[in-house]
Order: sequence, then structure tokens, then C-alpha cells
Amino acid sequence: MIHGHGGDIYSLARELGRSPGSILDFSSNVSPLPLPKGLRELLILHLDEICCLPEVDSLELREALAGRYWLSSGQFLVGGGTTEWIYGLPSILKPDKVVIPLPTYSDYADAAKSASCRIETLGPWPNAEPKANAEILESLSQAAKGRSLVYICNPNNPTGRFISTKELRQLISLRKEATWVVDESYAPFVGPDLVSSLILEEFPPNLVVLRSFSKIYRIPGLRLGYAVGASDLIEVLAYGARPWAVSRLAQIAGKYLVDQIDYEQEVRDYCKKEKVRILPNFAEFSLLKPMDGATHFMLFRVLAPWTADYVTKNLRKNGILIRDCKNFVGIEDECIRISLRSGSENDSLINSLKELEPLTPSF
Repeated sequence: MIHGHGGDIYSLARELGRSPGSILDFSSNVSPLPLPKGLRELLILHLDEICCLPEVDSLELREALAGRYWLSSGQFLVGGGTTEWIYGLPSILKPDKVVIPLPTYSDYADAAKSASCRIETLGPWPNAEPKANAEILESLSQAAKGRSLVYICNPNNPTGRFISTKELRQLISLRKEATWVVDESYAPFVGPDLVSSLILEEFPPNLVVLRSFSKIYRIPGLRLGYAVGASDLIEVLAYGARPWAVSRLAQIAGKYLVDQIDYEQEVRDYCKKEKVRILPNFAEFSLLKPMDGATHFMLFRVLAPWTADYVTKNLRKNGILIRDCKNFVGIEDECIRISLRSGSENDSLINSLKELEPLTPSF
């Protein structure tokens, strides 16, 4: 059972007696732009194909991905979101321990627990600063010994911090006995100037890269993601893959979206511009301290007398979802995370926050 994730517009809609479409969701880290042009029409055109079973192993989509990255289709596994492989890896590889730097995406630990793996957590390092990166790299180097499985979210959720490709490659090369899982779900939002994908270079045998269609293309409801690695490692993982794990419409969407590179750039351009515009507005709130990161989502430390719970609950009353950090170990009660939406929606959030000041929460 998954607990504490963002994007649950349906529960809030039921709670308020409103339609899901009326909820402003800043809790889910998906693209703030509309769906890529032509995708809706394509899915309608192929709607009748839901009457048939999908491809058992998503071969067409794997071939399309191989063409984009100049790799072989045997280096890709497609699943129902990156969750498929976050949970699949520890159960298939059965490592001696799972290493997780904190704070980060809680599913890594949940996946390890579901596979009865021993967990070693490092940190936490809540700030996205160079000093934190140096400490993280040193701690990872010390921890990733033996048959370890190491999860790294790059850029990291929720901090927006990232580690350079060069530093990661050095670490992966140094600790060859460990299997490194680098989750690049948010890399498309910052682009190669900041985070160069590990997919674009030769794959070491102990590396798996995870990528999400859901986030950058705004299709979390279709559940689509993939794992990339050296052929031998992917072959091992394939034995644990579920047949028909990806719906036919998701396969069709994925094949179309592989080539939508211009859309990815549009998202990056918008997020960069909108973040510059909106951050000064947040600076007006004395009780919210931004913890700057590279991504389209922003982490804020909530200062007394406000609490993260107070801010989250009061915004919910107005039909606005933001992400509390209750299941991000190390910052559970201290922070909130907000993802960019359209300019007018971002302004609505700012106005709702202004209504909370100078109120003092009473409990």
C-alpha cells in the first residue's frame, strides 16, 4: 500500500464535494504545460485497441527508445512507471543491503522493506548545496561495499539537489561490486546543461538508470516508465518482469512521446522563466524559507508559528494541494514542497498563502 504521495486530487475532491478538475494540484511533480500536441488525438484514434492484449514486452516502444539513445532494445525494460523497477530491483537482485541517502523518495525504502532487505540510510542532507554533495559522495563511497543496491534520485526529490555525471561515474566505477540505481525522473526538467544523463555514455555493468514518461509529459495516469542498463543486467531483471505490465494506450503514447524532444525543451524554458518570476513572491512570506534546488519543484522550510501541517491543511480547504513532507525521512515535520503550474494558478497559490498571514495557528 502506498502512503503519503502527492497528486491525490480525488480524495480532496470527495472531501470538499467538488469535481477533481477543480482541484489545484501543486503536490505532483508533473509538467505544468498542457499535454504534448497530438497526444490526445492519437489516443482517441487507437482507443479500440484496448479490446486486445498489449505487446507482452513493449518491443515497439523499446525499439523506439533504443533509436533515440543509440542503444539496443535489449538494454531497455518498460514498466508501469518507474515504480515497477524501484520495487522490482531489490526483490529480483536480493542484495545484502540497500543504501539510501536522505531525504529522498520514500518508495526506495518501501521497496527494500517489501523485499525484506536490510536498509542503510545516510544523512539527512536537506539542503541543495555543494558541501552537502561532497558529504553525500563520501558517505556513499563508504557505504556501497559488498553486494549493495544503492538508490540515487538525480535530481533529488524533494531537495532538487543533483550530483554531476562525472562524480557519479567515478563512484560507480570505484564500487563495482554494488548495483547503482540512478533515478533520472526529473532530469528532463533541468536539461543536459545541468544534469547530463548517464544513458548517453557507455553503460557499466553495475548501473541501472530509471526514466519516467509520467513526469515530463504529464501522463501519470497512464503509468509508464523504463529501466536502462547493460544487456546482461537487464536480462537478469527481465526474468522478474511482469507480462503485459504496460497497457496498450500507454505503449502507443510512449512510442509517440519518445520523439517529442521539442516539448521537453518547452517545459524547461517555461519552468526556468516561471520560477524566476514566482520565487520573489514567496520571499514575501517570512515564515517560508526556500531551499533552492535545480528543479521545477521547490522545497520550503516552514518556520514557527506556522507548521507544515497548518499550511497544508488550510490550503486544502481552498481546494489547493501542496506536498507535505511527512514521509521524507529527515524533514518530516519541517518542510513543504510545491511544484510549478500555470502562471495564473501559481498566482492563486500565492494569494491563498497571503490569506494565512499574519494568522497564528491555534491547535
